[in-house]
Amino acid sequence: MPPITNANVASLTKAIESGNMNISTGSYNRMRSPSRYIQPSPERTIRGNNLIKPNVVNNNTVERVSNPTVTFYSITSIPQSTNYKDDECTTSETSMNESRLVNGGLCGLQNLGNTCFMNSVLQCLSNTKPLLLFCLKDDLDNYLNTSTTSVMRGILMNEYANLIRKMWLIPDGRSVVNPSSFKDTIGKFAPRFTGYSEQDSQEFLRYLLQGLSEDVNRVRQKPVPITIDEKQEERMKEKDRAKASWDRCLRYENSPLVDIFAGQLKSTLECSYCQYQSITFDMFWDLSLPLPRDRSSTTLQECIQLFMSKEELNGDEEPMCTKCKKKRPCSKKLSIQKCPEILVLHLKRFSQMRGRTKLNTYVDFPITNLKLGHLIDVMSESHDGPTPTYNLFGISSHSGTVYTGHYVAQCKHPFINEWHEFNDASIHLISDISRIISSNAYVLFYERNKS
Repeated sequence: MPPITNANVASLTKAIESGNMNISTGSYNRMRSPSRYIQPSPERTIRGNNLIKPNVVNNNTVERVSNPTVTFYSITSIPQSTNYKDDECTTSETSMNESRLVNGGLCGLQNLGNTCFMNSVLQCLSNTKPLLLFCLKDDLDNYLNTSTTSVMRGILMNEYANLIRKMWLIPDGRSVVNPSSFKDTIGKFAPRFTGYSEQDSQEFLRYLLQGLSEDVNRVRQKPVPITIDEKQEERMKEKDRAKASWDRCLRYENSPLVDIFAGQLKSTLECSYCQYQSITFDMFWDLSLPLPRDRSSTTLQECIQLFMSKEELNGDEEPMCTKCKKKRPCSKKLSIQKCPEILVLHLKRFSQMRGRTKLNTYVDFPITNLKLGHLIDVMSESHDGPTPTYNLFGISSHSGTVYTGHYVAQCKHPFINEWHEFNDASIHLISDISRIISSNAYVLFYERNKS
């Protein structure tokens, strides 16, 4: 393969910037899980002995593997960039600019010691196209939030973007990148990720997205609290109530990451005594889907419907009925009011019920054409816009047990649409994409089909 050229990073990112990188306007609430189930405890992530083990020599990765169905290679060259003015960029030029990234992103990450959970998530986010293009913006500094509404005041986003640029622009021919500087920075935002203890990839993802969103929050001053007239809102149309709730969240947190990852759930609480319905709306960044117990296999669609199914709240769980003015048995029903551009689905394999256990249930999920509209009672009757179709592009997978295991990522390249497995510093082409559907799948990343 041809040698890697020393591309000019500034000019290349400017060329990328002139491409189609508009991110739709949206909103987002403080990171909350709408899940009604117990959150998984962090599983251990100790490298197994039967995994691919690369040698890193002079920043080149030499693979040792006996599997004949995979193809290993090094990163190919990136062409020199050409500068374009934003107002001169045509559709053909946009395609040409994005074509400069076709050889980027195929970069391994060194395991710093039980950091495979982090590497797995970073690879999935690296292949999230709208987030990637945002990080490569030439004027990214203009988006950084240095006010008190961000804990890190732009430092985390800047460090993350630097890591992404190393992985995609590769000016000095790196095929493996050391993410230690990024790890130190995320540890300052979320101290639980300092050191080298085992962690959960989904929990890491939530903290990282929250930190990145704060760092590019468009809200730079804490807003004055407003009083909500609940009786007046009850007289509003449901769709208008949902928008009002969405807009209130925007007053506090509104960022390009919200535009990409945030959706909205509708929660309906119905009193079993007087049948009064209390409806609320909440932002979500991912959905934590329960797996059917005592079953060896299921489908992703069944898991989604189980998450959205009606739940009876009795005994100690009885909520206060607004109309009865006392605690009553109620039913709770969730549905999707607004679909995100990137839909993240977390399969709840780890549980503390009956002791710490991992469910190795085989979940069959669609690689293309996940249609939420075909599922019963999943979409709200007043949902915003047409019901989208989603295509899979990333998986954070966990092999092993609740006490010992290893994370890898399977990702579809956003420009050449080839699937690769990222196993820390090692990368290989997946020739048979049906292999990505396994009982190891843990966090699924779906992108909205725009066609």
